[in-house]
Amino acid sequence: MKRLVLLFSCLAAFHAAVPAYAKSRPNPFGVTIVRFAGGTTAEQMQVAVAKAGGVVVTDLSPLGAVGAAPLARDFGRRIGANARVTSVFPESMFDGPVTIDGKDGGGPVGSAVFGRTSSFPDPWHDASSFLGVTNPEGVLQWDDARMNVPAAWSTELGDKTVKVAVLDTGVQKSHRELADNIGNKAQTFVPCEALRRQYGEKTLKGAGLTDCGLDDQEGHGTWVASRIAGELNGFASNGVAPGVQVSSYKVLAAGFGALPDWILAGLLAACSDRVDLVNMSITGYLDPSDANEAQTYRLFADAVQYCRARGVTIFAAAGNEHVRVNRVTMAVGGQTLNGVGQVSSGADGIATTPPGADSSDFDLRGLLETPAGVPGVVMVSATNNGNDAAPADDPFGFGMHVGARDQLAYYSSYGSRVDIAAPGGARRFNLPGWDGGDGNILYGGWGSLGALAENGLVCRDPLQSSLFNFACFKVDGAGFGWLQGTSMSAPNALGVAALAISAKPELRHDPVDLVARLQATAQKALTNYTGPDDPDNTDPTYDGRPCATGYCHLDTSSPIGFADAYGVGLVDAGAAVGP
Repeated sequence: MKRLVLLFSCLAAFHAAVPAYAKSRPNPFGVTIVRFAGGTTAEQMQVAVAKAGGVVVTDLSPLGAVGAAPLARDFGRRIGANARVTSVFPESMFDGPVTIDGKDGGGPVGSAVFGRTSSFPDPWHDASSFLGVTNPEGVLQWDDARMNVPAAWSTELGDKTVKVAVLDTGVQKSHRELADNIGNKAQTFVPCEALRRQYGEKTLKGAGLTDCGLDDQEGHGTWVASRIAGELNGFASNGVAPGVQVSSYKVLAAGFGALPDWILAGLLAACSDRVDLVNMSITGYLDPSDANEAQTYRLFADAVQYCRARGVTIFAAAGNEHVRVNRVTMAVGGQTLNGVGQVSSGADGIATTPPGADSSDFDLRGLLETPAGVPGVVMVSATNNGNDAAPADDPFGFGMHVGARDQLAYYSSYGSRVDIAAPGGARRFNLPGWDGGDGNILYGGWGSLGALAENGLVCRDPLQSSLFNFACFKVDGAGFGWLQGTSMSAPNALGVAALAISAKPELRHDPVDLVARLQATAQKALTNYTGPDDPDNTDPTYDGRPCATGYCHLDTSSPIGFADAYGVGLVDAGAAVGP
């Protein structure tokens, strides 16, 4: 199975040599999913598992399933013999925040001094420069300008009764940008205690599972929450919908990742809690020809339908692999599903390949994107900041509009499965770091600005170490960072949705009409110049590294079409909350 990953940021890999979506590996605990026939109670599931020589570690009973730790050697045979059991299959490992292209991101942990005011918005929001770097929008939180958020703020900042679930690495509740907008209920679905009871502390540590608390030891979840609902408090920055409430459903452990049942359990819990919106800046790829992975995909599909039946709208990231994801109808695990996101079987199904790597390790062709490609989930692609509305100069002689504004970000996946676009940030020239050279930066308003857990792995990673990247810095003890990715575009789009349902309560608990409103009011006066990855260009990169197998440069001759790049267009908050 291609492992799920956080669609992280600055595109700086914590495990730089390993693609986030390659080389499946079994989970270190042997946890197995058991599905039961309809009408089986949670208590009956517990009893069945115990009699078969196992113990339940994750309750997925709303889907008629559990995650079980086998204790008996013949657990699979014994549980499979139960008349109520319909399927039994093992889980593979889902990685945590690993990103795409090596040192294509990052930044120092330092300090900066900014003035404070009590004005609206918060003082960094409309600041014109950062440490001497000015972006063409002229404001640091340029993504709000692109989404026409200030126009929405004239009438709507977000209703406190609107509830947003962030399924991620947890949220730092004490962060000054979030302290008053975090719901009291924070939950973790990393079942350390259950696993510890069955396998012992030594096994957990040996597997690298040490993040067992509620707080964010990574930073990613805090960033996502702040982009949605960062407070208007006169300090630093603020979110798209600073009046709404976010709650943390921790489904990934820092430095470890997750098992699929952790993510599913968090999603079920959020929707059972009747939140209005869910953000999942997580992506991965499942093989429909593999019986176990097909069943895992069906579990995700059932969970999404459970949520939609309760009026919950789910936003997820399109992916940072820069592959084409098609919208198809297909049979998965014996069930025909409509609106499945399947990676193209052509050359555009091979992901961006770092220089020196083998493109076969990045082959996603025919796989099913999860969760953004699950029927009923809103898939959000990412756009850049860029130089101006007209085609930009061509400083490299590529014959392309390098850095032109509102382009599909160079890392963003695309295709007919994309529903809508939102800013995700990108390097200044909208090229990978290895092809942009000096000046192809993130900081100062090319990446997207948000809060970070100041002691999380993002801020402690030694790769985040130069102004060229600038992914993490601290002010008065609070962490912030310039990040890029479809991890950033998904919460941007969700923030607009939160403003829309605050202004139009009739859209609450109505996923169909809410998404229709966002799509009907989206900006459509856009022209995309970004092309797919080029399989035939084996020239060395701008910095001289080999690209022998191709796929590490953009194809400058074949721009991706409007609908594949943007879905129906770029979200527009002012129009969405308007008449």
